[in-house]
Amino acid sequence: MTTLRFTITSLILFVLPRIAAAESGLGNADEINVGGGGGGDLRGAIVRIVLAVLSYVALIAVVVIIIAGIWMIVGLGEESSKERAKKIVIYTIIGLILILIARAIVTFVINTVG
Repeated sequence: MTTLRFTITSLILFVLPRIAAAESGLGNADEINVGGGGGGDLRGAIVRIVLAVLSYVALIAVVVIIIAGIWMIVGLGEESSKERAKKIVIYTIIGLILILIARAIVTFVINTVG
């Protein structure tokens, strides 16, 4: 059972971020030009980086919720496992709400300043 948990966790942690990165609209690192002479703007690069970090953290939060759900199922009705998985889900949802609030603040500041 431990090997199955390890395999599922490994697949989730290593495969899903690669899929998300392949589908993100950030482009590649060569397009972020913050050096002199290229005409890139530093504020835009910082905004893209902050939004990308917030997106990846939100993705990780969703993955943690999935792992906690699997943990609850694999716990087979043990009360300690069930309570631990519930706490993980609750704290992760609180973190996800904070991530969404941070993203809204960054978007609001960029729209009002820029």
